[in-house]
Amino acid sequence: MVAVDYAAMRTDRAPLFVFVFIFVALLLVIAIGSRADADLWGHIRFGEDILASHQIASRDPYSFTSDQAWTNHEWLAEVLMAFAYERGGVAGLLLLSVGAGLASLLIAGRFLSRAGVGDPVVVVLLLLLWCGLWYQLAVIRPQLFSTVLFVVLLTVLWNAEHRDPRRLLAVVPLFAVWANLHGGWIVGLGVVGLWAVSAAVTRRVPLRWCGAAIMGALCGSLATPYGWRLWEFLWNTVGLGRADIEDWQPIFKSPDHVVLWLAALAIAVAGWWRRRAVPLHRVLPVLALAAMSLKVVRLDTSFVIVSVMVMGPLLAGLGPSRFPLSRRPSRGELMAVSVVGAFGLGVSMWFAGGTVRCLPIEAGRVYAPEAEAVLFAKRNHLGGRMLTWFDYGEYAIWHLSPQLKVSYDGRRETVYSERVRDYHQRFYFGQDPGYARRIGADYVWLPRQLPVVKQLPREGWVPIFTGPRSVIFARTAGHYVAVAPLQGPRCFPGP
Repeated sequence: MVAVDYAAMRTDRAPLFVFVFIFVALLLVIAIGSRADADLWGHIRFGEDILASHQIASRDPYSFTSDQAWTNHEWLAEVLMAFAYERGGVAGLLLLSVGAGLASLLIAGRFLSRAGVGDPVVVVLLLLLWCGLWYQLAVIRPQLFSTVLFVVLLTVLWNAEHRDPRRLLAVVPLFAVWANLHGGWIVGLGVVGLWAVSAAVTRRVPLRWCGAAIMGALCGSLATPYGWRLWEFLWNTVGLGRADIEDWQPIFKSPDHVVLWLAALAIAVAGWWRRRAVPLHRVLPVLALAAMSLKVVRLDTSFVIVSVMVMGPLLAGLGPSRFPLSRRPSRGELMAVSVVGAFGLGVSMWFAGGTVRCLPIEAGRVYAPEAEAVLFAKRNHLGGRMLTWFDYGEYAIWHLSPQLKVSYDGRRETVYSERVRDYHQRFYFGQDPGYARRIGADYVWLPRQLPVVKQLPREGWVPIFTGPRSVIFARTAGHYVAVAPLQGPRCFPGP
């Protein structure tokens, strides 16, 4: 057994043990609060297809209305998610999520400490960062990789300015990986552009290295199966207006996100107030993401990260540098801290184990997929073509393919043209109820609240399944076996 020299321990480090346990417990809270959103089924299925075939499909085999080449710009994230699920089930997925949070906090904490920020302020900043990460990591999606890589990117930019501009060479492999994981690399590219241009203008970094940062990021983003076509795809699809996606709504529609945004703004203002003469290359990325996150709620996590990582170092010297104790902690006190921390960690892990046994499906949402509908389709061996609601598509792909092909799912721009997307929106909201017959659908599965549901019987469609939240229509009447309502929690992958 290794002897512990309690007398040699620094008196100002004992309270940090408590915070270490707190942050680990908070990360497990992410696991406890995790849930399966509408895209998880598709991400894992598409990743499994790539692992099985060793190639990325250029044509979508799951939808009968897809009318363009499949630009799967998140293929690497889907491979990692599929691998994690195949090897560890739900626990593997949660390890990805918690691992992303832990990596982000560790990198940010080390960065802030090396920038001279005192431990008490670091803890406050990391708590804010954790709150921002919560919204990205509570649902297991490719965006979890963007959180880590954005933190890494900001660390690289700071090190390039304060230590060695050659550190900017790291943006090439960084963006090469990022562009294959998640479209959030666009935000990173924008930050690099603003930082490099303003740093060159103010001569904080040599001009040649600022240019190298921008060119390196662009060249790295070319290292995907799509090359320059990924730029063309994103140019045609990325925008701030997506009225049918909750994450792309203005921030004022989500009061809890407004509180988070104000907290991030407070950190940015505190950093500026402390130094006043803040360099332009620090201010511009913060202001840009502050404005954009007001328009798109999904970007508030990016705003939190940039506030903590860019403006946080300006708080160096604020408050005490350590958590002081009046005396050296005794053996008993250290043991008490360890016991309390271990107890909290154990409780968190116990609750996290419940999530491992049952990753909840977002059943509380009005438009969440209904398990009974899938059971009905399976029991009655439905096959052919099914016109689906946006959030039902990938759930149906997981459970009902290849017997059934869907008409629409969460991949949106990656497999469907704007024309197909517009046709579906018009159909859903009762402006074109004849669309289902024109595309040759055999079945229609929709939330009961949609306006077109009341119109479909007049178009000759027969309801064959009616649940609390959704309804399935068929072209003609027939004999179908009913299913009983499911009891108990709804867990991924379902039904």
